[in-house]
Amino acid sequence: MWKVLIADDEPKIRRGLRSLLSRCGGDLEIVGEAEDGEIAYAMAVKEEPDILLIDVRMPFRSGLDLIKGLHAALPGRIFIIVSGHDEFEYAQAAVKLQVFDYILKPVDAESFIAVVRKAKAELESRREAGKYAAWAREQLDRNLPVLRERFLKDWVGGSLSRTEVLEALSFLQIELVSPATLFAARFAERAGHGGPGGRGGDKGKRLALVAMRTIMEEALPPGGAYVFEDDRETVLALGPGFGQAELMALVEGIERRAAEQVYQVPSLATRAVPEPLGGLCDAYEELCAELADCGNCEAFVVLARNYVDKHYWNPDLCLEDAAEELQISPGYLSRLMKRETGFSFVEYLNRIRVKKATLLMSDPSAKAFEVAERVGYRSQHYFSRAFKKVTGNSPTDYRKGA
Repeated sequence: MWKVLIADDEPKIRRGLRSLLSRCGGDLEIVGEAEDGEIAYAMAVKEEPDILLIDVRMPFRSGLDLIKGLHAALPGRIFIIVSGHDEFEYAQAAVKLQVFDYILKPVDAESFIAVVRKAKAELESRREAGKYAAWAREQLDRNLPVLRERFLKDWVGGSLSRTEVLEALSFLQIELVSPATLFAARFAERAGHGGPGGRGGDKGKRLALVAMRTIMEEALPPGGAYVFEDDRETVLALGPGFGQAELMALVEGIERRAAEQVYQVPSLATRAVPEPLGGLCDAYEELCAELADCGNCEAFVVLARNYVDKHYWNPDLCLEDAAEELQISPGYLSRLMKRETGFSFVEYLNRIRVKKATLLMSDPSAKAFEVAERVGYRSQHYFSRAFKKVTGNSPTDYRKGA
């Protein structure tokens, strides 16, 4: 049902318009008749009609002034002027006020009915468009995270123009701040170990990436950071700029939570992006290169640790043997071991040997010198020194339950 208001200072005209409206279909309801502009304004604000039939010249407030005021108070209404004045200035003013149609008195019945029916068709069209717009907005809201992720992935990948980026930022309601920070986290492949690349295969890796996304979303400021994933199984986050101390604390917190929840610390790198529109793609490529280097480094360390685990019993095992096995220089391997594990090769080897020794010492009949030989020590004295350095106790005290 469409609501109609008639505003004309002549009772005869109001009666005639009311009669003609009854011939325009049963979906019209006359919600008010006003004899001057002031009454018409108050009545329109109260009843909120869809169609307003308005005379140009009325007491207290002209029809054009009335339309001008109602444009602000009731946007989207259809105004039809019904006037006895065929003057250019009125028609010109009506065009400026976006009046739907201008009907001259005396009113021709067929022309009037045609105009009103056209007005109803316009209202129906607007209503359908409004329904579609609401549906489209609902679909957009529902799929916004997916659309944002697709856009951010394309953006960092360099496949969008500056104009496309600006349009997408507006459409997807992404608030971009300058300077910004780009975070990138990637898990290394760990064949034969737990973690994303070990037991569980692709499913384990997928779960680890999902967990990493959650960790980053919770660590970064709510509403100001966008977490997404690229095609290289890298979790990325675009957030605001941070001070050095704040950034270090964030990175440490993310790494700590990853170790607790995923049981592996990812390679994590950040880049400050002073002007994201022009610098985000370059920052992304730099991070990918850095993570690739970190991944290679970690892979070497994993292989070195595997080698130690298999050959710790050999008393002649040394850094040079492991480096030769991996076909890298001993110095480079030593630096990688220190950086990735916190221990030098010899320190790591001693820790593994002592760990194995504690398992053997659970047998009361095992002699200390026998244990030392089985884990790769030729000297029981050196074994005792290494054991105490790692555990804080001598083998004897350890056996006593220290």
